[in-house]
Amino acid sequence: MGRVEWAALSGDEVETVLSNLFYNWNNRALRIRPAQGDFGLDIIIPTDGHTIVGKDAQWDVYQVKKFASNLTDGQKGQIEKSFGRVLIGLVRRGFPMRDWYLVAPLDPTLPNLQDWFAQLPELAFEKLAKDTKAKVTDAEFASMRAWLEAPGRKVEWKGLGFCESLASEFPYVVDYYLHGGRERLRDAVAAVAQLLQVGKVPTQGGGTVVDSPGAGSAALLEPAEIRQYLQQLSELLDTDPHFRYGYSVDLHRPQLAPEPGLIAATQESVPGPRWLTFKIYQRSAQSLEERPIPLELEFDFEGSPDDQAALELWSKYGKPAEVAASIKVDFPGGLSGGPSVGKIQLSAAEGSETKTRNRLRIVDAAGEVLAELNMNQATTAGLDGTGTWTRGVDDSGLLESEALIDLTSLSGQINFTLHPLEGREASKALAALTFAAHLQAPNNLQVAGEYGPFMDFTPIKASEPPALPALLRFVGALAIIQHAIATPVLIPDASALTPTERDAIRRAASLIGGQTIVGHWESLNFEKHPEADLSATGHYQLAIREPLVAPINGAPMILGTMIQVALSAKIEVMSGDRMRATPRLNNVTHTTYSPDMPISGFGQKAVACRKLPDSAISPDAADSE
Repeated sequence: MGRVEWAALSGDEVETVLSNLFYNWNNRALRIRPAQGDFGLDIIIPTDGHTIVGKDAQWDVYQVKKFASNLTDGQKGQIEKSFGRVLIGLVRRGFPMRDWYLVAPLDPTLPNLQDWFAQLPELAFEKLAKDTKAKVTDAEFASMRAWLEAPGRKVEWKGLGFCESLASEFPYVVDYYLHGGRERLRDAVAAVAQLLQVGKVPTQGGGTVVDSPGAGSAALLEPAEIRQYLQQLSELLDTDPHFRYGYSVDLHRPQLAPEPGLIAATQESVPGPRWLTFKIYQRSAQSLEERPIPLELEFDFEGSPDDQAALELWSKYGKPAEVAASIKVDFPGGLSGGPSVGKIQLSAAEGSETKTRNRLRIVDAAGEVLAELNMNQATTAGLDGTGTWTRGVDDSGLLESEALIDLTSLSGQINFTLHPLEGREASKALAALTFAAHLQAPNNLQVAGEYGPFMDFTPIKASEPPALPALLRFVGALAIIQHAIATPVLIPDASALTPTERDAIRRAASLIGGQTIVGHWESLNFEKHPEADLSATGHYQLAIREPLVAPINGAPMILGTMIQVALSAKIEVMSGDRMRATPRLNNVTHTTYSPDMPISGFGQKAVACRKLPDSAISPDAADSE
């Protein structure tokens, strides 16, 4: 490609070509749209390892000018003014500017370089000092000079050689804007589509032969035979200065997923049957600014009231929706087609989501607190700013909330979803389950930030909560059992447990929780210690130690020791040291939990007997055997 005739171009053409060369040279380059208060910024590029915005921001500023012939005094004045405006932005807006460059397709003359450009900062200072509207203070001038005199500071002229090197490195930019490349690109996309849809076979003379799918020369075509042709088309596709393209032909429709730089994709069924996919990627942060993608949507809600309701929720509250529409898009590269009917997904506006950590509380009609829960919430706003859509989840991930808040009336609707409990850790699920069990009328819901007081939000209207009291008691029992063992206690499928297993869990939780269980007994057989002196006429109190067992995580588990005290017993000899105890004055037992008294294993018992007067009924067990 020959040199660009910069002097023959209009000012707009020069700035457009140079700007797009910059975007291809550095895809982080950002052009500042002219507006009041832009302080003359043109193109900024974050320096290595830095960002455009934020506390780590640092820019190089490039001032692009269309001047392609000897500078006039008026043009020099424009440059001086531009540099002065940037200095004002430096001190008044805190521009994180590192270096400043003048970019123009014009190399300086020696007088321009030594006598004028070398004095550019001082000339800009003089103009600012005389500018009665700018009103630059002495402190601001001092800050400007401090920036200018910082070690390594650059104020440079990047002239024709620099512009030509960019044009040489990215010739497709010049071709696209000045030499018909835009049209050739559209033809290339069409050629790829035709080649991949039907048997369009390239010939040696540069033409093509078109056959029906599966017929003629196309039926005999080998993949290797079109490799070179596809490579040539790919190279032509890669001459778009704003976008890059990928394409594939697949037996099955591939699923589309977000990718870095991917902005759009088209898919269509082609003969075979196969699926043709085109993907469009932006080259730089400015791609969509330089080449926007117009989109026309037409909704028809006559036969789909649900779609209309979903669109209204999206518009007012920012809640994502998927609705049917007629779609017409002007994709780059000639990939646009006529209007088509399909489903579109409407999401919240980018950057509109805020995340907070809040507290929810349930109180009864008298104001007594029944449950409290921390929620991580995300909120988006609708297009008209009159409503928000909030969704949250508690720390366990078990309970989710969704609320639509009307900001004009400060009222709203909130719904809760309780996820399946099976396999969750009981102790971690208990707070969410307690909250869910109280989500019913006539209780009230209150809200608060992460800190601070609660405020009334809304009465709870549900007649039945998401979690029934019986389920809460069952999980609460498992959470109590967790205090006795180091293994995480998981919530089982309660419907798969037998009544006996459920009773064992409740009994274990009661004992571990410190309760004394009062019961009754009928008889007890045990082996007497050889040295123990037991009389058939005696009155005894018995203490029976045995493992406390309950089904935990699908298998019986020893949770400690329970001590059952029989308050009044008589003993008879069955044979040898084999004894039988039966109630004497009463058949009452008191059972307690002891985590520190070990028992050897499943099914093992230890019996301690204490002799009492005939009239005595003592709650304490003796330790003689």
